[in-house]
Amino acid sequence: METGHHLLAECRYTRRIWDQTATWLAQPNLRPNAWRPSSNALEWWTSITTTPDSSRKALRSLTLLIMWEVWKERNARIFNRHETSPTTLMMKIKDEASAWLLAGAKDLAILLSRE
Repeated sequence: METGHHLLAECRYTRRIWDQTATWLAQPNLRPNAWRPSSNALEWWTSITTTPDSSRKALRSLTLLIMWEVWKERNARIFNRHETSPTTLMMKIKDEASAWLLAGAKDLAILLSRE
């Protein structure tokens, strides 16, 4: 059975996205191997968005953005039978992050300025 926790934190595809995001932004705490164990989506969310090294608002914005893109990918796979490679999804995430910056996501801008 698919759960939110599985989709966001345990799925191999999603973990690749998080690993690529960690590399892109030089945020080792976003690597799945660095995450504290969690049994549900709320524990996972709290764990990765509460770190002493980064702004909580920035990490939460980034996490929401990635969750949204992963959710859309999941729906495309289920309803349209269309799969996107992790590399292509990362390009979408980067493009969306740029759009969020233009829309005024100032906290996210701080995190993205590290790239």
